[in-house]
Amino acid sequence: MQLKTLLSKVDIAKYCKNAQQRLNFNSTNLIEEIFEKIQKNYHLTLMFDEKNQEIIGAIFCKIEHDFFSNKTCEILDFYVSEGHNEKNIMKLLNNWLHEICYQFLCKKIIFESLTSNKLEHKLFLSEKFILEKFKFVKEI
Repeated sequence: MQLKTLLSKVDIAKYCKNAQQRLNFNSTNLIEEIFEKIQKNYHLTLMFDEKNQEIIGAIFCKIEHDFFSNKTCEILDFYVSEGHNEKNIMKLLNNWLHEICYQFLCKKIIFESLTSNKLEHKLFLSEKFILEKFKFVKEI
């Protein structure tokens, strides 16, 4: 397993086909779009299984300022492949996430998970995240 943070167009091109499938990126110009986001405080890291040539974990996040001028790290997308030692992958991705937060002086990590995604809940709770709020949604 290799943890790979995507920083350049070369890295993005190397891993983007797998990333597009796993993280549901819908784009005709994926490499340019991801590179543009990385230039705007977005961060993407992938856990790559070199043996099977597949992505088995990923976090896509953005550094933002909240209403009270504190920096937060918002996880926009999260993926862990079931059946690949999910707890270990989560621990490595979480360590990477904390390094990003320390680097950018973030005070909080935020992640909105679907209520039906029990695996995410289990993994985030095991890493000492707390359920703080509910988000109500109504499709129109």
